[in-house]
Amino acid sequence: MKKLSTLLTLFVLTASVALAFDKKVKISASEPDANIYVDGQLAGTGSVELKIEKRTCINVRVEKVGFVVEERTLCDQKNQPKPNKREYIKLAVDEAYTASSSSDIANVDISLKPSKDELEAWQLVSRIVTSYFDVIETTDRETGYLRTAWVAQNFNGSVVRSRCIVKLGNTSPLEYKVKLVSEYVNAPGVSVKTDEAFREWDRILRKYEGLIPEMQSRVGR
Repeated sequence: MKKLSTLLTLFVLTASVALAFDKKVKISASEPDANIYVDGQLAGTGSVELKIEKRTCINVRVEKVGFVVEERTLCDQKNQPKPNKREYIKLAVDEAYTASSSSDIANVDISLKPSKDELEAWQLVSRIVTSYFDVIETTDRETGYLRTAWVAQNFNGSVVRSRCIVKLGNTSPLEYKVKLVSEYVNAPGVSVKTDEAFREWDRILRKYEGLIPEMQSRVGR
């Protein structure tokens, strides 16, 4: 009985010592509905209390749509700065959102039914496209296909890439399909060629907003 009591006492003391050395930190985000992830797992929104075990580190990532992702590594180790009891993380507005607008025509084939003959319609389509995009990657009037090169724009916490694709939908009656492709990655400095990093975005940069309406008004709906 005495031995059992001694073991229980040692267990309680060991647990108490371990807890005494664990670092407790409260993480608060500037946006009350921002998601807070700890080591890749969602821990809460807006504000969470965490425990950093002795001699370990944790990764904290805070994110919200329309804001730049913030990441921090907090450690309770020797030769590492000790985290504050309260860590405030301010999210900056992602400038890609202020330079764009929500759109239901992004990444969607839009039908154009020209009122002009094929040659005149194709020339007009090409002129409109090149008034928005400098580089045509592929163009073939015979097959009715045109594709611009990707244009990437870097923002404070993200990259947006855009391109225009025109393809022949029908010959009789003449119909073209035009698509304004808009893709986004929530990380700065990503190469425009890194296809796997980008995802379709339901927004269009404002400088391209007029492309589809101009096509519809000048070429035909």
